[in-house]
Amino acid sequence: MYIYLITFGSIEKRLLFATAKSIKETFGFDVRLSWVASGFKHAYDPIRKQYRGGKILEYLSTLYYPELLKMVALIDADICENSFNFVFGVAKLYGREAVVSTFRLLSQDESLFFERVSKEVHHELGHTFGLTHCDNPKCVMSFSRSVLDIDSKSKSFCESCRMRLKTALSQLAL
Repeated sequence: MYIYLITFGSIEKRLLFATAKSIKETFGFDVRLSWVASGFKHAYDPIRKQYRGGKILEYLSTLYYPELLKMVALIDADICENSFNFVFGVAKLYGREAVVSTFRLLSQDESLFFERVSKEVHHELGHTFGLTHCDNPKCVMSFSRSVLDIDSKSKSFCESCRMRLKTALSQLAL
């Protein structure tokens, strides 16, 4: 089983490789990379001038990859969901797909940018494994309202979330 890291368009390969390494280290699964022709144009909301995260997830659910466990897409477009002005990422609890936008994670400091992306990818993948938002502000599963929140949290799971993730992973029929 693999976690697929896919992208639409202009995400730098070095960012993909660094994110794939971080996923492997955190979740223990091999990561496969895929570049997909833009398929989420239908998700664009011209009034908000953003893409609807849920619509992107719908598109991702139509993609097939061999031995897929989870899939996370990195996009460079701004995304929103429901009543939020913007979101850094979207995933359904216990779902298969997640999407993370790099749009609001950018920094002049490349290592900070890469770290922000890894944190958000870990967070959204955590949701796909059944983890909800955590009250511990240092836990990667804490809700982030701004990049300052992302910068202040760890890219790791707190002990409680780590145990819930371990339980979820042990219940997978691999």
